[in-house]
Parts: sequence; C-alpha cells; structure tokens
Amino acid sequence: MNDIEIIKKCLDWDLKHFWKIYDKYIDKIYKFVYLKVSDKEIAEDIVGDVFLSALNNLKNFRLDENSSFNSWIYKIAHNKVIDYYKKNDKIKTEEICDNLTLEYIEDYAWNIESKDKLKQVIKYLQDIKKEHREIIIYRIWYDLSFNEISEITWKSVDNCKKISSRILKKINENVVYLLILLII
Repeated sequence: MNDIEIIKKCLDWDLKHFWKIYDKYIDKIYKFVYLKVSDKEIAEDIVGDVFLSALNNLKNFRLDENSSFNSWIYKIAHNKVIDYYKKNDKIKTEEICDNLTLEYIEDYAWNIESKDKLKQVIKYLQDIKKEHREIIIYRIWYDLSFNEISEITWKSVDNCKKISSRILKKINENVVYLLILLII
C-alpha cells in the first residue's frame, strides 16, 4: 500500500493505518529535526508535534498523482523547527536554517576510511550559502527528489537542480564520493 492509499484510508476514519506512515517516516524525520536542533529530547518533542500535526491536518493533504507525502511531512517538520526557534527565541528566524550542526554527521564516520576527508566535507558545507547547503543536505542525506526539495524550500525545481549541480561541480570527486558514502 502506498502513502496515498494509506492516507485515503485514514481520511475514511481508519486511523490504524496512520501507524504505517509513522513507521515509514519516523527515523527520517527524527534525523532531519535532530540535525537542526542538536538536542535529543527537543528533537523527540518536535517529531511528536510533526506527526500529531500531520494526523490532524491529513484532510488538507492534496490527494493527486503529483502529491508527495514525503515532501509534505518534511515541510511540516521544517515549519515545526522554525516554530520551536521562534517560540524559544533562540536565534533570529532568518538564521534558523543556519543552525545545522554537522557534528551529527560524524556518526557516519565509521563508514569512511579517512575522518580528515569527512572534516573537509563538513567544512565545505559550512562555508557555502545556507540555502545551498540545505538543498545539498536534502538531496544527499535525505535522498529527496528535486520536486520534494522545491516544495520544502519554495524554490523552483530547476533552481534546485542548478544549485545542486553547481555545488557538486565545485566539490572534487573525492568529496562527492564521501557525501555518497555518508548516506549508504
């Protein structure tokens, strides 16, 4: 059963199917939120809010062939992170996406022969524009399609593709290889 079929069942008050959606997305959404807030308990609270919000707003989800529940739930998660920072007055709203603490990524270091190269990747990502960094992270770490990234970032699909292409061209082949290894 695909996401759209599950959502249709949930909309018919058969909410036991929502657990299938939850099980499918919980790890992805948790990693996404944790990367933004760098605190286990806060991430868990936000993720709980994400799924509660998704359940409460399923009736607002577009049920057509172009719809992606994946991008819809990531957008909810993105907005919940923004809400968290606004509510807790942690940082300015325009700097929220800049709060990507890439130390989390070092958990993947066991997959990589050289931590020095991993540090090069992290440093490079920290040095590029935050909107470009987000697109690369969505594409590489979260394996989102350009359509999904477009929905989350409010940029056109073509713009997301161009940004991704330009950034990846600037990175040498070894670094691209390391980025791919991080998601395997």
